[in-house]
Amino acid sequence: MSVVFSSHLWQRSTGAGLNLFDGLITLPTIFVLIPLMIRRGLVGGGFLLAASPLFAYLALALSSMLWAENPDSSKTFRAATQLLALFVLFSYLRLTDNTFVLRRALLIACMCTAVVAAWHLIVVYGVMEAPWATVLYGVNQQELALYGVKPVNAVLATLLVVPQAALLLGLLLEQPDRNLWLRGLGYLSLLVLVTMIIALERRTGQVAIVVAIAACAVLYRNRIWYMLLGLAVFAGLLILIFFPDFILSRGLSWRPSIWLATIDEIGNAPFFGHGITNTVRPVEVYDSVVGVMRNFRHPHNMALSVTYALGFLGLILWLALWVPGVLARVFSGQRRVEELYILLPVIVGVVALMFDGGEPLSTFHFNWFCFWIPIVLLLSSQAFYGAMVSSDEMPSRIRRIFPSAGVSNSGLLL
Repeated sequence: MSVVFSSHLWQRSTGAGLNLFDGLITLPTIFVLIPLMIRRGLVGGGFLLAASPLFAYLALALSSMLWAENPDSSKTFRAATQLLALFVLFSYLRLTDNTFVLRRALLIACMCTAVVAAWHLIVVYGVMEAPWATVLYGVNQQELALYGVKPVNAVLATLLVVPQAALLLGLLLEQPDRNLWLRGLGYLSLLVLVTMIIALERRTGQVAIVVAIAACAVLYRNRIWYMLLGLAVFAGLLILIFFPDFILSRGLSWRPSIWLATIDEIGNAPFFGHGITNTVRPVEVYDSVVGVMRNFRHPHNMALSVTYALGFLGLILWLALWVPGVLARVFSGQRRVEELYILLPVIVGVVALMFDGGEPLSTFHFNWFCFWIPIVLLLSSQAFYGAMVSSDEMPSRIRRIFPSAGVSNSGLLL
């Protein structure tokens, strides 16, 4: 897990990262865990019912290649296989009462990412003595390679670090850890990840920090988080007043034009979409001032990407993956603290993808950390409760799948 979480920051090629994921997760899951789950009787009706939103979404995504233009079928099938493998892995750990092992593996994985991030920060701002105003990786890339640092696109790096920081925060707030050394290293790792988000100077990352604090205020309902949210908003207003270029220097980055152009294309196939191709289909935007056409790789909005590829039916299935589970945990009266660490990366990741979103179904990539990894965690939790068909505490099947979750009396564990 640790290797997978940090691999995009040090793997030299996308193909190598995909092979690494398949070797560590996909193949062992297919040939070992799936037969083991079937043999042990872990795949029951409740489990399948809870997993049905994921199955339905993947079925539509794969079927859409029938009407897609020049789809890359092998890449799309590989993406679906990787996603199912991750879901089975997380579900197996929960169904075999190894939830603590899962949480500890996620904690250590995020900390390992922080170690790689710390090395990148040290090289750029320490060894190479770049000014603090310099964007991370905005230096001589050949010199970076000499120190073993892989230059990463700022947008993609943000999509990787932001949800991992949210996940790490959720795990640290979940419950006190008797291992004070590990807990201290966890908070130090969180500080490193937040520093990297700031150094990347992406507004998506800046918004994500505020969203994470707001989500903690809603989920933990603690006075300290309310105060932190007020301070974050106040600090943002001060920066906007005294240092407006820090926020406004890049304008709207063509987002409204990209979104409007995508909406126009959605109108050509509103119900089932244009199909998933896993190939680059640029969004064309006309600049009336300059008089040229500009191309963008994707709509920069996950909801629009899903709707473009799979239509409104796909959008409904995409929302079904995460909205019911989130709402059931946020607004339930009886709450369990152990579930909240899942919600933070879901909320923060979805917000990030509303501005820098990618493909509706892709092989293991940076944007997986913003959506698919948190969503699979959420669905595996629902599958676990769905499998508890004999539980007296949850007589309703719907309540088994969407259990309540929440906080302890303290709400903030520092």
